[in-house]
Amino acid sequence: MGPKQDSERGGRGGGRGGGYAGERGRGRGGAGAGGRGDGEYQGGGRGRGRGAGSGGNNEQQQYSPQHQQQQQQQYSPQQQQQQQSPQHQDFPPMGSGGRGGRGRGRGSGPRPVEQVNEPVPMQVTPVPQQQQQPLQQQQPTPMTTISTQPPAQGSISRRELVKDDDIENVASVPVAKKTIQSRQTSIITNFFPIIFKGSSKIFLYRLDFEPEQISRDSRTKLVRECPGFSDLVCRYDGASLLYTSNIIKSNSFIVNGVNILIKYTSEFDHTSKVATQFFNIFTKILFRQMNFSLMGRNYYTPLNKKTIEKYQLEIWKGYSSAISHTEAGVMLRVDTSSKVVRKKTALETIKGMNYRKSQCEAELTSSIVVTLYNNKTYRISGIDWNAKVTDKMEGNTTFLQYYQKNYPKSVITDFNQPLLKSEVKMRGQKQQIYLVPELAHLTGISDEMRKDFHIMKDIAEESNMDPPMRHSILDSFVKSLNTNPKNEKQIKDWSVAYQPSLTVNGVILDPPKSIPNNTSVKGLKWCFIIDKRDFERNGQNLHTFIQLSGFPNPTVVHPDMPRNFRDVRSNLYTDIMEKYVEQGYRFFLIIIPQNNPEVYKGIKVKSFTEYKVLTQCIFLRTFEKGRPVALKLKNQVFAKLGIAPWTINNVFKGVPKKTMIVGIDVGHNSDIRGRSVVGFVSTLDDSFTKYHSRCYLQERPGKEIIETLCNATKEALAAYFRLNNTLPELVIVYRDGVGDGMLDLVNKFEISEMHKAFSETPSSWGAKPKLMFTVVKKNTNARFFTNDARKGNPEPGTLIDSQITKPNWYDFYLVSQVAFKGSVNPTHYHVLCDEYGIPSDCFHFFTFQMCHLYYNFEKSVRVPAPCQYAHRLAFLIGRTVNRNVAPELSQYLYFL
Repeated sequence: MGPKQDSERGGRGGGRGGGYAGERGRGRGGAGAGGRGDGEYQGGGRGRGRGAGSGGNNEQQQYSPQHQQQQQQQYSPQQQQQQQSPQHQDFPPMGSGGRGGRGRGRGSGPRPVEQVNEPVPMQVTPVPQQQQQPLQQQQPTPMTTISTQPPAQGSISRRELVKDDDIENVASVPVAKKTIQSRQTSIITNFFPIIFKGSSKIFLYRLDFEPEQISRDSRTKLVRECPGFSDLVCRYDGASLLYTSNIIKSNSFIVNGVNILIKYTSEFDHTSKVATQFFNIFTKILFRQMNFSLMGRNYYTPLNKKTIEKYQLEIWKGYSSAISHTEAGVMLRVDTSSKVVRKKTALETIKGMNYRKSQCEAELTSSIVVTLYNNKTYRISGIDWNAKVTDKMEGNTTFLQYYQKNYPKSVITDFNQPLLKSEVKMRGQKQQIYLVPELAHLTGISDEMRKDFHIMKDIAEESNMDPPMRHSILDSFVKSLNTNPKNEKQIKDWSVAYQPSLTVNGVILDPPKSIPNNTSVKGLKWCFIIDKRDFERNGQNLHTFIQLSGFPNPTVVHPDMPRNFRDVRSNLYTDIMEKYVEQGYRFFLIIIPQNNPEVYKGIKVKSFTEYKVLTQCIFLRTFEKGRPVALKLKNQVFAKLGIAPWTINNVFKGVPKKTMIVGIDVGHNSDIRGRSVVGFVSTLDDSFTKYHSRCYLQERPGKEIIETLCNATKEALAAYFRLNNTLPELVIVYRDGVGDGMLDLVNKFEISEMHKAFSETPSSWGAKPKLMFTVVKKNTNARFFTNDARKGNPEPGTLIDSQITKPNWYDFYLVSQVAFKGSVNPTHYHVLCDEYGIPSDCFHFFTFQMCHLYYNFEKSVRVPAPCQYAHRLAFLIGRTVNRNVAPELSQYLYFL
């Protein structure tokens, strides 16, 4: 058995459990770009998830001009929008998943930064004074560990899941009330129709093999050898489907003793849903013929790259693509993408750390590397320090001999280097392969690079592009699919044509009116902790903050700071906090040192678990910026204390007054190994400004379905009842964090869990609520452009609910945020359950209104505020706190 595609072999004799990386299974771990969060402080740790690697960035960076530039320098243009607008900073950008065999794998994004970069004031929305007393009697804790025993619905494997496009029993679109003010608009999309020219049709056949053929390669070889197939225009999918442009008259063939049974299934044209899979296979062939390699889920070519020599970096340009069946037909949805590849190899990194094992493993584990001899990416799972390239792979062939024979241009010079380990999926099974560090190049941005403003600025200049340029590049690329000489035969044989991008009609919703809250805070006992020398220079900034916020004067405490800020420890602050907590102080504003994540973590852990108080950490250089920061600091601290910095005009048309909004997000970036974190945040009042929050740890790795949703919902309803003495009439759920292929499971399991929670509330609380459950997807590769000469970004409030939406779905695209630079990325909403029947236009507008109530940013954000709060909660708990939070804080936005 010899490698057929990849060069890395999976075992070193029987001891390491064999297999080849190249034995037909393609094991790729995709690279995800590091994102930024909007918390006070940049969280460390490694991004884990569906290829998502995200690093949180500090709240105060939103106000730093330097940060304004940094947030635009997304190294993955697909994520540009998240960097251009501060409200996006805390969304972990999606990286690329892995693929092995015919099953789906999971990638991991590059490690996020672990240091503070100008933390910004946090935001919080605690409960008013009259609510705080009963809240202390709550028994549930804000974070619990979920049982690993899944319910029947949750035990379905990915292969058994219903495809998202095939999901059934979902909500249909209600009649629009047409009472919402809006303006008509015309939008150019990045959806390109695919058609068969003329009256061409495709015939679909099912193939069965007797005896059964396990190997995809052997099946493909047998099909190619079928008599007459060489003259037939056909395409085999490698499993059981055969597409042809002609009718096959025979119903069986015998090839090399194997009986191939051929059964006619159907015929279809380009408008059929069945055409989706054919066009998906067909488009991949065209990409490969144009010298693009699939790296993760996107296509790149080293021929299209830009080198930044002074930083030894390469920016690879490529495309993301997806084939989807929409109301307007089958579409190619394509967008630009970029990947940062370092010229520095993994071996150079190891040598630079003097082979210190712990340091090397901390740096390389979970990172993504690319091997240039086959243009594939891998996620590193560890380093085998006892392995060498002179070890035998299988039989008498060593790693060195294998590479010398199969990849003579990839020269190995260090025969004593250890080998990198990576887990890939082959034939549906996880197998370990070995990579040579000298031939593996790191991708993404290192922690040190991320701290360098100039590096990030240069990367942004090479990666980002404005809407007109993006539109032009996409338009030209899709044209090249039709005209590239390498594709000519395929295009002609199948009569396929990729048409110009689809232009659709939409509306622009009017933004809600924001009403500022000028309330003064009376009687608050709070403490300001700052070095004495720094306070002497910043007394006026504190005075400005007090003037803007209406706070009483604080108790100012000067810690005994060491000469070297690197020697600062969290107990320097927490010991002071403990003393003043005993005296009844409930809020602490703390100036913390740069680049010391352990200080921030120590403060948060103590305040969330032992002291049960609210804290706001901020860097000195941010606090020194004066009034602009003081104003934002005021809004954030107000939110933490349970005072809404602003509200919006309470005209929620079509939505009942007694409505509870629930935001849910699942984060896969937990520093607690093997666990994802669920953030569950719900509103408590009619103006949607008071909150109840819970966090859950899920022990099974990468778990996306929430197994204790029933208990979480019951606790949220109990909190709502305590404040209102009644249950909500309607519960609207915005569910983020749903992976591809998980819609059916969410629809069947999570919705039933919420119904169960409704039914188990005490009858004395009143009538049971009705449910509206909406899945939110931020990380689509949809792009919109204005249909005018400038081809610019659409305005906030731009809504598309036809043509590019799915047939028989209640779904829509909404642009709710401003893109300060680069191309805006719309959010996709899919209503799975609708028991109340809010008119569709009213729900569209209500969703847009909810995007204006996120108190960490003064403008609208990309998703409804409760959904964004849930994300922030899951991110902070998973990345920094890693433990249960005191129940007394459950009705505060302590996590902002």
